[in-house]
Amino acid sequence: MLDKLKAVLDFIDYGHSDLYSAQNDLPDYDGNSSSRDYMSQAESYIEEARDGLEEVIKEMEKNVVD
Repeated sequence: MLDKLKAVLDFIDYGHSDLYSAQNDLPDYDGNSSSRDYMSQAESYIEEARDGLEEVIKEMEKNVVD
């Protein structure tokens, strides 16, 4: 289960990286400001999901008995 959660975290990081690239590559036109706002909000959701998942993984790692 822990390995699956770590794999999900990797996908979240990939998505965050792609979103960051898309924001930076979007031409700076007034018509794109709405898109930038949506992308910024999506970025905050991804960051919250990543932070929450990292907390879960850390807690699970503490409970793993070697």
